[in-house]
Amino acid sequence: MEDDLYAAAKPGRGDFSESSSQSDAGSGAGRRHADVRRLRTPIVVAVIALFAAGLVFAGWTVTSSVLTSQRHAHESALAGCRASRRAYTETATTFTPTLATSKTLLDKTKGFDDSETRERLQQQVNRTDGIDFTALAAADCTDDMSTAALDDLSDRYGIADTQMDTALISMPYDMQTLQGILDGLTVRDARARLDTLLDKARTAYTRSDGKADNALRAVLKQTIDAAQHTLDTTSTTDAATIANATGPLSDATDKVIAAMPLDCHFINCVALTFDDGPNKQRTPKILDELKRAKVPATFFLQGQFVNGSNVSLVKRMIAEGHSVGSISWRHTQMHAMSADQLAKWFKDTDDVISQASGKPVTLFRPPDGAWSDALRAAAKANNQSMIMWSVDSGDWDGKATASAIAKRVVSDAAPGSIVALHDGNAATAKAFPEIIKGLEKKGYHLVTVDTLLAGAMQPVEPGDMIYSLDSVDAVQQGGQVGAAS
Repeated sequence: MEDDLYAAAKPGRGDFSESSSQSDAGSGAGRRHADVRRLRTPIVVAVIALFAAGLVFAGWTVTSSVLTSQRHAHESALAGCRASRRAYTETATTFTPTLATSKTLLDKTKGFDDSETRERLQQQVNRTDGIDFTALAAADCTDDMSTAALDDLSDRYGIADTQMDTALISMPYDMQTLQGILDGLTVRDARARLDTLLDKARTAYTRSDGKADNALRAVLKQTIDAAQHTLDTTSTTDAATIANATGPLSDATDKVIAAMPLDCHFINCVALTFDDGPNKQRTPKILDELKRAKVPATFFLQGQFVNGSNVSLVKRMIAEGHSVGSISWRHTQMHAMSADQLAKWFKDTDDVISQASGKPVTLFRPPDGAWSDALRAAAKANNQSMIMWSVDSGDWDGKATASAIAKRVVSDAAPGSIVALHDGNAATAKAFPEIIKGLEKKGYHLVTVDTLLAGAMQPVEPGDMIYSLDSVDAVQQGGQVGAAS
């Protein structure tokens, strides 16, 4: 029975009916799958083709859009450039002859007293010096230029147009004013102006000997001779010819002066001086500010302080372009001292300062400005000029604020001034940046006393008393005591 059950459960080799049926079914399914695969292939291909076409279309659309945008931008830049060029051309048509006339008027009025009108006209001319009229006139806005190039050229036209428009606001009025001055100039006025300029030119020629290029000096000499000839031969009714000679003479004079080392006879200079140092705490602050501002000064030192670490401060002063002088051994009025005592004080003070600076002492400031004939004689015997001052900063007053000190110095300073300050004063150190800024704003060149006095018309000699560049040896001798600072 078990064999029968086993035979029934196990398929026999002869059971062809069931086996064949399953084979046919499998074969049919395979054919159906093949048919499906054959059907899917063109669909996939079609989808891929459509996708690719979409990508191509999208790329073409983007490219077309970009090209269209670039074309519009180029057209806009071209139109803008041409519009800017038209505006520039219209303005330049008016401005160019105005500029030429302005320069002519400025040349004709050179050597005249500076006036607000002339200065303003000169500033407007200077502001347009950067305009390259030749290049802008030759340039053009063309189709073959890039958008960036068109924009750049348009900007150049626009900037130049704005500069000319701004200048034209005041130039015609200023030109009319200057022309009126020339028209009303009498022969007497013209001669006086040219005479004054000739004096300056001759002084520049003399003082530039060995200091300026000989070719420039030769031109100046020729121009001086020509101007003098104009004065000698021009009709007493021809003011214009005399006035026209001022321009070339002023130009030649200015070129020679510019080629010389700084000369305070021609340049407005002010000398800043500091008394009673060096001070360990505060002198370095003054030196730092001077270095930052690139300004030289003169320090009058007390001999008693030139020792120890202060010696390095004196060396720093010299290394950074400052001058040093003496204000005696200590701050004591010396006008009542005997000749022997004066001699000792000068020697002791000069020895320590010279040793620290490496230079002889040639500048002496009497403490408090008090002096006598004996003190003056001692200074002369020691080969030193007596340096006073024309501007008292007032910083010796312990109640003086930094603001008050700065205001006093800046307001009282004039061309050729010598300013008295104290580098040991805390308020002075605070005021110093404002002092420098204020003096430079007024157009002063800040110099050492040595440089200032090099501009004197006559050489400064030992024993001379100097209050300013224009006040050399001006006080009377005879024992008079100067006012205390």
